[in-house]
Order: sequence, then structure tokens, then C-alpha cells
Amino acid sequence: MYPNFSGASFGRTSHARKNKPHRTQVFFRIIFTLVLFIGISATPLWAQLPAISHLSTIQTAEPMGKGGYSTSFGILQYSKVDLLPDLKQKVDIGGFEESHRVTLEIETFLVPVRFTYGLSDELDLLLGGTFSTGGAGVRKVVHDFYNTATETADNPNINRRVYDQPLFDGVIGLKYNIKPDRNDNLPSISIGGDAQFGFTADDRLNSDNEFLDHSPADGFPFLGINTYLVGTQRIGSLFKVHAGVGVFLTSKALKTTDSFTLNWQVGGEIAVSDNMWLVADFSRELPYAGVHVTNLIGFAFRYEISNTLAFQLGFNSQPGFLFNLTFGGEKAQSIDEGNLLF
Repeated sequence: MYPNFSGASFGRTSHARKNKPHRTQVFFRIIFTLVLFIGISATPLWAQLPAISHLSTIQTAEPMGKGGYSTSFGILQYSKVDLLPDLKQKVDIGGFEESHRVTLEIETFLVPVRFTYGLSDELDLLLGGTFSTGGAGVRKVVHDFYNTATETADNPNINRRVYDQPLFDGVIGLKYNIKPDRNDNLPSISIGGDAQFGFTADDRLNSDNEFLDHSPADGFPFLGINTYLVGTQRIGSLFKVHAGVGVFLTSKALKTTDSFTLNWQVGGEIAVSDNMWLVADFSRELPYAGVHVTNLIGFAFRYEISNTLAFQLGFNSQPGFLFNLTFGGEKAQSIDEGNLLF
């Protein structure tokens, strides 16, 4: 009985050992199939996302699409109190020039407002403006206004005149997509430019360490031209990276030591769910109302309400926040989905 029992047990054991690898393989195949199916189903498709003309602070290469539009506004805290030259300079007050020590103080909030509209599948129109509000404001201080030399360190406010400075601009620009995203693993590329005009502050001194505007009472009008080249690279269906370079020329900068500045920007976005994206970007320098905000870091999240509507809320290092509402155009939603996955 024992040999027969042992033989039967051995047979059943051998059969179980032969089936165990097969069952294990089937089990892992089922798990892998389920994970792959869930991953593909849950992976957000960029074709469903309205085109985003800019991240938290920087432009992207993506056009809005014909009929698409985007509205954004924000608040940036801006302060500059280090322009305190000790030397006297000419000051024009009421048509008379005198020699005084002049300082500039900026402690305000910049409010940029932008509206982008898709004129065609490749061309976007930008309209906007920047205003300043709150804080101590923007002002020039003419020290020892009556030239009586009564100002002392104990009473710095005696015998000085303060002039509030206007700080605002209007913006109009175009962006053209010279190379669209065709799912060819090559970046989308756009060129653009905008004109800014308004009143600004003397936030930079010339080579003689003097302010450009000798009349502190009426502000400083300016005209600026901003040109840029920007690229957007899609990596699979979950990532996008953006980078750009540009030059901002202004009538004010032509008289300062640095006649122009080459600005560069980088940013990226990643999908974290079916309808939410995280965004981050860095700008070396951005002009708002003629003043220059440098080393600006922005973070934001974007939520897709529908296949055509998305909103974005971001915060930056200035500090401040930016809000964007985007309605996608026609072509912005119709890209080939065949190569969206890795």
C-alpha cells in the first residue's frame, strides 16, 4: 500500500509542479493586461486639451486655433528702493532746471491683463494692458527742494517734494506658428512680437548715474517692442516642455548702459490625472509697463472643465498670482491621436 500511495502522491505532485509555472504566467499576463488597459484608459490625451497659449508667465508655441480665446489677469508685487543716487542732477520743474538730489521709490502691485484670440489656425492676436495699484506707489523724491539744506538724518522728510509717477501700459501683439505639432517627434515653433506703450518709471539709470526723465512731475512716456522665438515639445501624452528667447527694446533702454537684454524662458507641464495638469516655468526677465521683473518663477495647476474649456491658477515668486481661462479653437482639438502614447 505504501508504494502505491507514494507513487500516486508523486504523480499528483509532479503534475502540480508542471502546472504551477503555467498558472503563474497566466496570472501575471492577466495582471499586466489589466494594468495596461487601466493605464491606457486613464492616460489623458492632449487632443482633448484646449491649446494653451502661455503657461504661468511664459508664452508657448501653441496657437489658440481659429476662434479660440484666452483671458488672463494677475497681481504681482513689485518693489524697487535701491535707486538712491547721492549725486545731484538736473531737475526740470515748471520749465526751470535746478540741481537736486533725486531718488525713486517703487512699492506697488502690477496688474497685467491679457486677451488672446485665434485669428486663424496659426495666427493669434494679443491685446492687453498693465496697471499699478496699492502699496506706497511709484514716486520720485526731490530732496532739498528749496535749496536751503535743512534736511538732516533725523528729519529726512523736511523740505522735500514727492511726485507720484504713473505706471501703466497697453499691449498689442501677434504670434505665428511657423511649424505646427504633427506628431513627428519634432517641436512646434512660433515667432511673435508685441508693442507696449504707456508711462513707466525710471527704474534704471544711465551711464552718468542719472535718471532719464528730468521732469518728475509728468511721468515718463515710453514705447517698447518685444520679439521672441518659442518652441514646444510634446513627450508622449503626459509631458510638454517649452523654451524661448527674445529681445525687448524700449525707448527708455536706448539711453541706459544696457541698450537691449536677451531674455530666455523655460517651462514644462505634466498630467497628473485625466483633467488636471501641473505647470512650472522660469523667466529671466519680463517687462511690465516698462519696468523689468527678473528671475520670475511660476507654478500653476490647470483643470480641464470640458474638451474645449480649461482654467488655470498659478502663483509666482514675486510674489503674486495669475489666473487664466481658455476656450479652445477648432484646430486646437483635432490632432492625430495615433502616436500620443510612449
